[in-house]
Amino acid sequence: MEQIRAVLQEYGITSVEIEPITDRLYRVIDPYHNQYALKKSTLTEKSVMNWKHVLHTANSNNLVNVSPVYLTKQGELYYERNNEIFYLTPWLLAKSEPKNLGKIFQAIGFIHRTTKKTQSFSPESTTTSFKEYKKHCDSARLSLLSYVEQFEQRRYMSPFELLVCTQFHVLNNVFRELIRKLDQLISNLDEDDGVWSTSLCHGNLRMDHIIESNQLLFINWENASYHNAIQDLVSFFKNNVIYYDSPTDDLLNNFANYMNENSLESSEIYLLTIYLLDPTYYMDLIRTYYDGNDTSMIDQIKKLQQTYRQLIFALKFSQHVETEYESLSLEDLES
Repeated sequence: MEQIRAVLQEYGITSVEIEPITDRLYRVIDPYHNQYALKKSTLTEKSVMNWKHVLHTANSNNLVNVSPVYLTKQGELYYERNNEIFYLTPWLLAKSEPKNLGKIFQAIGFIHRTTKKTQSFSPESTTTSFKEYKKHCDSARLSLLSYVEQFEQRRYMSPFELLVCTQFHVLNNVFRELIRKLDQLISNLDEDDGVWSTSLCHGNLRMDHIIESNQLLFINWENASYHNAIQDLVSFFKNNVIYYDSPTDDLLNNFANYMNENSLESSEIYLLTIYLLDPTYYMDLIRTYYDGNDTSMIDQIKKLQQTYRQLIFALKFSQHVETEYESLSLEDLES
C-alpha cells in the first residue's frame, strides 16, 4: 500500500481508507469522506499519449458522458511510478436498476457524431478486399460442412461435436446471409464516392464500462482510438448477447436511438452487419478442438455457445436493419 499512498500524495490526497477492488483498482476515501477510484492502468509510454488526446478531445468537445480524470498537483492527467501509470477518477456509484439502453445508445451516438471526421479511401481496392473475404467465407462454409460430416460418422460424438452438428443449420443460414450482405456491400461500393468517416471509439464498450449514476458515464478509455463508429457498435453488441438471458430484443429496439443521433450510411450498416455475422471465431473454436488442446470440454462448449448466441443475434440484427433502414433507403431513392 505504500506505493498507492505515494501516488495519492501526488494528487494532494491523504487517504483515510484504501480498499483494493481488483489488482488494478482501488477505492480511496479521504478525511472529508470524498471517494475516488485510483486505477493502475495498462497504459504504456506510447499508448498514454493517445489516451491523453482522447481526454483532451472529450474536454474540447464537451463530451459529458466521458468519465472525468483528476489532475495531479503538477497538472498532469496521470502519474508514473515504478514504470506503472496511474490515474484518478471520481468513485461513481451506479444505480441498482437495469441500465437504460435507449440512453446508452443515444450517448454513444452523440460521441461518435460530435467527433466525426471524414477521409478518402479507394472503393476499388476495398471492393477487391471484400471479394477475397467472400471467397474465404465460401471456403469456411465447406470446412464447417466437412467437420460436421466427420463428427456425424463417429459412433459416439462428444458434447462439443454434438453441439456443432446441432447448430449447423443455423450456421448455414449465417453463411448464406453473410454472402448476401457482402454482395450488397460490394454493389454499394461500386457507386461509392470514396469518403469514409472516423469517430472517437471507446475500444472496449461493454456494460461494466458504463456507469449510470446522476448521469451516464463511460469509463476506462485506455483502448480508445479513432475508427469508424461501427467498431464500437460491434463490440457493444457482441459483449452483450453472449448469455442466455441477454436483452437481444431491447438492443434491437433501442438501436433507433443511436441512429437518430448518428445516422449510419448504407455501406456502414452493411459492414456492421457483416462484422456481426463473421463466423471466424466460431470456426477457430472448431479447428482448435479438432486439432486437440488442453482446454476443458466445459470451457470449449461455453465459448462455442456464446459465439453461437452472437451469430443468432447477428441474423436478427440483419433482418431488423433491413426492415427498418435499408428499405427506407430504397424508398428515398425511388421518391
